Amino acid sequence: MMFDTDQPRQTSRRDALRLGAGAAATALVACRGHAVEVTGLRQDGIPTRQLGAITGNDPAAMRQWAQWLGRPQDHDLLYFNQDSWEQLDQSIGFIAGVGREVLAQGRRVQWSVPVGGPGGYDSVAAGQRDELYRRVASAILAAYPRGNSRIYVRLPWEFNLPSQSLAARDAGGRWAARLYVAAWRRIAGVFRQVSHRFYFDWCPNIGEGGINPEQCYPGDDVVDVVSLDLYYQGQYDDQNMRDGGRSIFGYRLSQPFGLAWLSSFGARHGKLIGLSEWGVDDDRAVVFAQLLAAWIVAQGPRLSHHNYWNRSDGGINAKLTDGHLPRVARVYRAAFGR
Repeated sequence: MMFDTDQPRQTSRRDALRLGAGAAATALVACRGHAVEVTGLRQDGIPTRQLGAITGNDPAAMRQWAQWLGRPQDHDLLYFNQDSWEQLDQSIGFIAGVGREVLAQGRRVQWSVPVGGPGGYDSVAAGQRDELYRRVASAILAAYPRGNSRIYVRLPWEFNLPSQSLAARDAGGRWAARLYVAAWRRIAGVFRQVSHRFYFDWCPNIGEGGINPEQCYPGDDVVDVVSLDLYYQGQYDDQNMRDGGRSIFGYRLSQPFGLAWLSSFGARHGKLIGLSEWGVDDDRAVVFAQLLAAWIVAQGPRLSHHNYWNRSDGGINAKLTDGHLPRVARVYRAAFGR
């Protein structure tokens, strides 16, 4: 049984001006394998340039991805249940068990730790969920052998996306940046009480959404990585597909709280950057996929990770292993496979 309830990806088309090819500052480069090699750990033990897969908490799908790619992924991104507090609690044993299986196979795990449904931040900030998060942190830690290897945790993500159940709203449905920050810091504090090994990823959805993401930044003392979730959806981004998605990439690069913002914000705060979720659901968007792969490679050691959404649910079918996106799949494997 999979406890996996990630919400739909972007649900409305951007109406802002799409920029042309000249605005995309990233050039396509020959990049086979370069983005996924681990050149070593940072001084603080955090790995860089990591390739991950999102396969729905499913070990069989993880094995299928590695076989399709021709190399094992560096890590798998797992999700605890976000539908309710009860279901989050019930998912702890299952997700920790999947994580142990991944670790036993020599890969890392990225753990996505949510709040339990809409309006969940009030009780977290008030300290009413401390014991639950202590159980989550303890279960994660118990999956690892003794040692000092760092453990990645993504705390509530896509908080600026209005359709997300993790949106930074109070129990009355009002946007509440300060409440989100207080809740984030509370969860991070509980995890740090359990172990110094945890490090934290702060992950908005690309674009402003319903709230300025920077208003929800928890602070440099509790954030180690800044990442984005980014998708190409033909339903919204097609533009009659005159340029293979080149103009959409230009927009994603330069839009408010887009890729250029991610790079500059990370630099200003001295943080690694990443793409915690990305995917393409239209096989005509070959140029978009090429340019995004090149952008990933170009980040070099500043890049913490990038995770491909190899799934057909959650509002977007970006799955590459089922053969329905052969051109995009060739781009991905040329860039990151072996």
